[in-house]
This record gives sequence, C-alpha cells and structure tokens, in this order.
Amino acid sequence: MKIFYTICILIISVSCHQDSRETRFNQTEPSNVEKKMLPADKLENPQTDLEDLHDWQQGFGLTHDPDIDSIWFKPVSYYLNDINCADLAKQFYYGKLRPMDNQVTEELLHLVTSNNNKLRPFYRWCLNKTIVIQDGALGEYTGQPARKYAERFPKEFFEYMDIDVTGEKYHMWVAAIGYSGFYRGDDFENPGEVAKDLINTMNGSCRNCSTELLNRIKKIGHDCFMDRQHDTR
Repeated sequence: MKIFYTICILIISVSCHQDSRETRFNQTEPSNVEKKMLPADKLENPQTDLEDLHDWQQGFGLTHDPDIDSIWFKPVSYYLNDINCADLAKQFYYGKLRPMDNQVTEELLHLVTSNNNKLRPFYRWCLNKTIVIQDGALGEYTGQPARKYAERFPKEFFEYMDIDVTGEKYHMWVAAIGYSGFYRGDDFENPGEVAKDLINTMNGSCRNCSTELLNRIKKIGHDCFMDRQHDTR
C-alpha cells in the first residue's frame, strides 16, 4: 500500500511540473510570435527611422520581375537591358533608391528630359511615382523636372496625361509644377508672366500642333500658375 501511495504522489508531482512548463510556454510564445526581427543596423542604432523598413513602393503594383512588370507598354527589362539606362533609375525600380531631400534625387528626376526616346518613358515613370509619394520636402524636387518635361515634349506630355481618364495624374503634375516649378529668375510675385513663359516655351516645342493642343497648352499654364497666384506656399 505504501508503494501505491508513493507512485501516486510521483505521478501527481510530474503532472504538476508539466502543467507549469506548458503554462510558461503559452505565456511567452505569443509575444515571440509577434516580434518582428529588425536588421542588425536597426538594432544597433535604435534611433534610426523605422519608416525605412516600410515598403515605400506599396501601391506601385510591382513584382520586381522586369519580365512581368511593364512601363508604357514595354516590359521593364526592355529598359533595364539597355546599356544606356541610368543606374539611378534601375535602383529606383528595385526599391534600392528611395527619393529623399538630396542631390541624388534631383539627378534621378531630371533624367525625364533625356533625349533618349527609348528610355525616357522609364525615367518619366520614376518622376511620376515620386510625385505620387511626395511630401512637402520631396515636393521641392518634382516641380522643375515636371515643367521641363512638359516644355520640351508637349505632345508626349499630353499623351501621357491622357492615359488616366480620371484626370488625377494631370492634377498631380500641375500641383507639382505650381508648387516647385519656378526657375531661378522667375518672378514668383507675378505668376501671370511665369505662366506666359511656360505657354510660349511649350508652343515653341510643339510643331504642327492642332488648335486643340494649343488650347490645352494655354490651359496648363493657367492651371499651374495663374490659379495659384494667391498661394503663399
């Protein structure tokens, strides 16, 4: 009988110990599951902006497979495989270069006025996506290249705007030009003159333009600057 009681006590003791272990496991496991591992440099420097870890290209519709993704009716590989394709644009596509308030971003965005007809749609895509994600600081960099592109390639510009039947793309580009599209020497206090310069430059680049296109050029000048003459920035 003593042996029987001894065995019962041992069984109860082992069972309680096991329950204790399972309780501790169940209390700690959920917190481990919820943890997200950070790169080593983020762990070493906790003051680093964690926003860098977020997918800044979210909403771009990219797979980062250049044979699947397409820009202006061509697979992205069509541009990337060109030996003249700027490395900055390649880095932008792969998400390695995030537009910020710096000189590199300025260089990237000004690629849009390239004379390379084959690569220009790719560079224009980089500028357009930057306009989409821009904040106040980044917005200082998009206006001038957007304006220069419209001035140098007016037919191409409106063709690009027309792919968006909602008009949202047009309004975003107009807002970018109106915000930071002033050149050095432009009279900010006289937006009418700035609008006139934009219109005249686009007209000069628009060979054999239809009356409809000339009217659209006049309208964009007013949309960019005249309608913002009371904007205090």
